[in-house]
Amino acid sequence: MALKKIAFASTDGVYVDEHFGRADMFYIYDILPKPSLTERRRFARSTERCHDESNFEKAYETLKDCEAVFASKVGQSAAEFLIKKNIRVFQVEEKIEDVLEAIIEENKNEQQ
Repeated sequence: MALKKIAFASTDGVYVDEHFGRADMFYIYDILPKPSLTERRRFARSTERCHDESNFEKAYETLKDCEAVFASKVGQSAAEFLIKKNIRVFQVEEKIEDVLEAIIEENKNEQQ
């Protein structure tokens, strides 16, 4: 499945360096026709507890138009919640630019 819109949990917009449950900001990219940052979305948790189910629902509402989320860490319960809502979850600690290049390459391979 080719990804079209994705979110990165990042403190600086350069690296995927934030735990999903602690992320205050998600950087949203449209992949097609070429990767571009479309917005930064603030995420205000309802509690400070990362694994609070109310935070999962708020995170989903923040990211529901995205097909995938990339974070440095994602707890199992949060990942399961998002996957059930049809959002793919990836754990990476890399530059956003490098992840975007890999996605573009994968999308090309899927189209062939």
